[in-house]
Amino acid sequence: MMRRCIDAANAVVAWTKKSRRLHPKADIVRVNLGSSLAVTDGWFNVDGSPHVLFAGWPEPFLSLLYRASNAATWCGDKDVYLQQLTGHRYIHHDITYGVPFQDESVDYVFSSHVLEHFRPDAAERILADVHRALKKGGRCRICVPDLQYAFQLYQQGKKQEALGYFFSAEEGTPHQHRYMYDFDLLSNLLSRIGFRSIDKCSYRQGSVPDLDRLDNRPDETLYVECIK
Repeated sequence: MMRRCIDAANAVVAWTKKSRRLHPKADIVRVNLGSSLAVTDGWFNVDGSPHVLFAGWPEPFLSLLYRASNAATWCGDKDVYLQQLTGHRYIHHDITYGVPFQDESVDYVFSSHVLEHFRPDAAERILADVHRALKKGGRCRICVPDLQYAFQLYQQGKKQEALGYFFSAEEGTPHQHRYMYDFDLLSNLLSRIGFRSIDKCSYRQGSVPDLDRLDNRPDETLYVECIK
């Protein structure tokens, strides 16, 4: 019951902020879009989860939220959870409403394992808004589960693991994938929006800063960088 109440309150708060456009005061503006708690210093971490809504609140309340949300299943130790929520810079925003920054105000956008949770039309709207918010020459790095990797698992006989990329084993499982990409599908989408110099990159290799701390899950991930 408490978790449902928190989710409902979170959705209402996100709706009230859906149209805002920020212009952060920083020489280089780095945005981690759909960050969850996979964050590092020097970035504006944008996420619409209840955890980010309450980032910076007193630790006793955050400890209660940790227990109520079953954060242990994906974040692990409570001390890590508390440190991430009190030691970094967050912007609470549901990215289905777009990117909460003014036109051409952002230098870098990083987004990891986010786009696959949206249907293709919604994903295209989000990326189009990323294009709007980036400065001319700004760079975007999109990291998604690689469709080719999922098929390789299937061909290797790891069928249940492969099917996990497409179907949920349990009713109502949150954050299930709604679409999948290989390089051709993602690069065609980015090109259609107006991005250029679309390149397939390797794990922790590229022109976006802090990849040694931001990139994760190397085996299953497709890494793509592009320029506005």
